[in-house]
Amino acid sequence: MDWLSRLIGTSQTSRKTAPRPPANDPQARLVKFRKVYNTVLQLINRPRDPSNEAPLLSELHSCLERIASFLRDETRAPVPHSCIQFASTSQLYAVIARAATASQYEPVIRSAIATFAALIDSEEEDFVSSAPFAKSLMRLIRRVVDSGSVLIGMDTETAILELLFTISAKIRLQPEILPVWFQSSVKQELEELVLKEKNNFVGVTQKDDFPLCYLLIDRVHHEGRIGDFARTGLLYIFEATGRSKELEAWIVQSDLPTLMASGLGALYSQLSRELSILHPDATLPAVLAMSDYTTTHTRATAESAFSERHKAHMATFLSYLAFWQDILDHSRSSDVKQTLLDHFQILFLQQLLYPSLLQSSDTDGGSSVAVLTYLQAALESLEYPDLVHMILTYLLAIPEGKSADLSASISNLNSLKPPSQATLTRRKSLMTLNPPKAPNDGVEPILFNLFDLIVNSICSKNSQTSFSALKLTSTLISRQRKYALGTLLKIQNIKSSDPSRSIGALEVELEHYSLLATSLHPQFGLETTYVGLCEDARHNIEAQVASHATNATLENSFIDTQAYIGEYLLDSDDSLFKSMSSTLRTFFTNSVDVNLALTQAFISMALCIEIRLDGWAAISPSLYSVSEETTSATRPWQSFLDSEEENAWLSLKRASHRPAWTDQSSPALFRILEQLATELESVRERIKNLDQLIAVRKTMLQASNLDILASEPPSLMNSPVQGSFLEVPGQFLSSSRSSSRARGRESLEPNSRATSPHPAGISARRRDESRGSSRSPGPRSVFRPPPPDNPSTTDVLMQTVSLPVNGLPDPEHKDSGVRSASLNHVLTNIVVLQEFVLELTAVLQVRAAVLGPREVQSVV
Repeated sequence: MDWLSRLIGTSQTSRKTAPRPPANDPQARLVKFRKVYNTVLQLINRPRDPSNEAPLLSELHSCLERIASFLRDETRAPVPHSCIQFASTSQLYAVIARAATASQYEPVIRSAIATFAALIDSEEEDFVSSAPFAKSLMRLIRRVVDSGSVLIGMDTETAILELLFTISAKIRLQPEILPVWFQSSVKQELEELVLKEKNNFVGVTQKDDFPLCYLLIDRVHHEGRIGDFARTGLLYIFEATGRSKELEAWIVQSDLPTLMASGLGALYSQLSRELSILHPDATLPAVLAMSDYTTTHTRATAESAFSERHKAHMATFLSYLAFWQDILDHSRSSDVKQTLLDHFQILFLQQLLYPSLLQSSDTDGGSSVAVLTYLQAALESLEYPDLVHMILTYLLAIPEGKSADLSASISNLNSLKPPSQATLTRRKSLMTLNPPKAPNDGVEPILFNLFDLIVNSICSKNSQTSFSALKLTSTLISRQRKYALGTLLKIQNIKSSDPSRSIGALEVELEHYSLLATSLHPQFGLETTYVGLCEDARHNIEAQVASHATNATLENSFIDTQAYIGEYLLDSDDSLFKSMSSTLRTFFTNSVDVNLALTQAFISMALCIEIRLDGWAAISPSLYSVSEETTSATRPWQSFLDSEEENAWLSLKRASHRPAWTDQSSPALFRILEQLATELESVRERIKNLDQLIAVRKTMLQASNLDILASEPPSLMNSPVQGSFLEVPGQFLSSSRSSSRARGRESLEPNSRATSPHPAGISARRRDESRGSSRSPGPRSVFRPPPPDNPSTTDVLMQTVSLPVNGLPDPEHKDSGVRSASLNHVLTNIVVLQEFVLELTAVLQVRAAVLGPREVQSVV
């Protein structure tokens, strides 16, 4: 522009502008920051006018937002950070906390919390180690959250809990700042008085000592981010107990353990006392739809396990139970751990869980179903050994001697130091809770325990009760077998560690079980199914061997691993096996879900490598035929054997000798299965095309399994527990099971939509309803043949099949008359039975292959 000015001859000179300071000038930023802060001081010093406070609060909110923005921007700017230094020297946070508290205006409170968060995130001036900073923040949060005078939204509460979580995380990383946030005010004399006082079993409530801890524990049961921040923050607090003896003693004497145990009990009490586990029509699995399964509960007051309300309550209870595990796992103090376990046992187990078990009934709408289902879900989700040990030793009334042996194998319990005197005194005060009025009024698990409830429930006429008991049985045997052996299952310890079964007996057993499976329905393709079942059994057994090997010491790992295999023999008078056998005898008329749970329980027993199969699933060696092959025929090469080789050859021949299979020597389980095969033959004589109908039913079930596998969600992370406790066990297409790598028998999701392509694939009730609204026939055409006179497929499947109780007597079974069910129902149970026999055969063969000489002898 200068040349243009000269060209036109003007004498005007260009105006010089003052230089602007750099955008990141610390001094200029501080000037602006102090200007906003002074505005805040002016606003809070004005006289209050309740009738016209809106403009003032709005301007105050705007100023606090700008202050928080200044602090966040300066954290990302290069040093020096003048605004943060000014906030520390002027104690700006104290002014902001007082302003937010007095305003009782949520936007101002949210801006104040954002300012505190920005100061902590700056990691300068060490705000978290400042006592005035901690005092101002705790006073603000307590008056906002605990007073109840301010109604705040979820976003504001989430921001507050996130800030508390951040402080807990810093306490975890910097233990030296703990005294700033926690100061015990309980004197030694008061401690002794409180611990001696019977009525003060809940401990000392001292919120002023550690307000951060109480703010977190009051919100650990919340859902969403609020609960996540509270639970994780409290975990960090308990982790600090290993570094602070003062905090350790304070927690033992406080009411925090009582609050945690009471919270767990409150969530358990929130669950319905009467529960129905019947699948609704909309989500009925195909295997149940193709039977006489009813979806209507006889008692309207029973809550459905598939309702959204029950699912939410169940998820909350299980998440809080998982929180208990995390707390015990993160706590570094033996006294704190022991105090928590004492409260869990006395306040939850003894005062709530066991009474609900004791008062459960099979006739009041499903209270037994509820208790068994809740226990099964809890044991499926529990992983912490201490809690599992405490629950099962108490509910199963395991004697102290065996309980001590079990606890010796738990590393967590072994790591606990002897409890202090304060912990012992606290436990004594807990033991005084709700004593019985008379000495004879108290009922302990030694009189009626979980074992009694399971055995009685298996033989219940209510299919839901039987299903729940069998599912819990499978869980105990497969996941907690060291507690099930000797309590749930009556066993005998084998003196000799060497197996007495022979390879020849195994061949006979496999042959008879295979023939039995084929006799149920001769069909091509059973080899593919059998291969998939063998693969699943192999993975299960190898996992058990690997688990024992992991727990063994390096010096004697082989001995310790092998010592578990075949250590016990199932007692012939075992009550649980008798109850399961009694239910197995009525297999064809049982509910399909009961049969699926029953077969799963039997397979769980057969897969347990600690239990021998002698007598109940395999031929008892004491019943082997003693006759030897006396043939004098010799092989030419035998003349070249020396004496040692000759003895080895004779030993191999004796082990390969096939014992005679008689009615007396056949296993107890096989005799019941053979009886069921005899019942099926009577049905086959009356229904000539039974094998064809079975083949069609298998095809339908296989197709439904493929549909379910195709519709499964890609991840189970959105579920609180992987695998629902209400899943229907069983899968009828082993090839699809192998392709999906689904271990075990639980493959039918209860919430998966399974529709049947056949009219028989709908429930009996819906089928009756659909008869009145069937398709109207189209107009008659002369080019179409007349309809056939033979009955429709639906009518054939709905015909009643009578099954008399014949074969082996069952004195414990009350219904000794004729049993009946629809052919549609019997067909599905036939498929389930054949799959069970095949899987049992696979387990027999795989156990011998994996366990080797510890399972069967190849030389005798």
